[in-house]
Amino acid sequence: MQTPAELPFYVDRWVPCVRRLPVVNADLTDATFAMQVRLTGDQPGTPLIDLGTVSTDIQGVRLIEVATDTLANHIAAGRLASVPAGYAETDSLTVSLLGIRIDEATISALPLPAETGDNLEIAWDIVITPFGSDPDKYAGGAFIVRAGVTQ
Repeated sequence: MQTPAELPFYVDRWVPCVRRLPVVNADLTDATFAMQVRLTGDQPGTPLIDLGTVSTDIQGVRLIEVATDTLANHIAAGRLASVPAGYAETDSLTVSLLGIRIDEATISALPLPAETGDNLEIAWDIVITPFGSDPDKYAGGAFIVRAGVTQ
């Protein structure tokens, strides 16, 4: 069982969101992905955003690459920003790099906050099903839609 990372996920209203999410010590080749955004955790019904597995750079979650290398080389290649706690730059491990895309129309359709100009804070998580394994929540937390000006 995976211990899910508590990660705030920031998006900006009126523009598409393109993010990369590294998953350390996991080969997610042939995995399936499900990411949802709701007003609150455990909210029943239809999610505000519902992303599934895709194979190209369209709205959804895709596996960009799986690489095994030293942490120093992962950082140099842009797969990681820094050395994870408990590791050294010379340690070798596998990183699966996920690409997440949310189209502008999807973000623009999210509800507005109670006060004009405030950010909207709702909830998100991502469930990954590695090939031949059970689904597991890998990350989640606050989904923050930053107020925009240019439309």
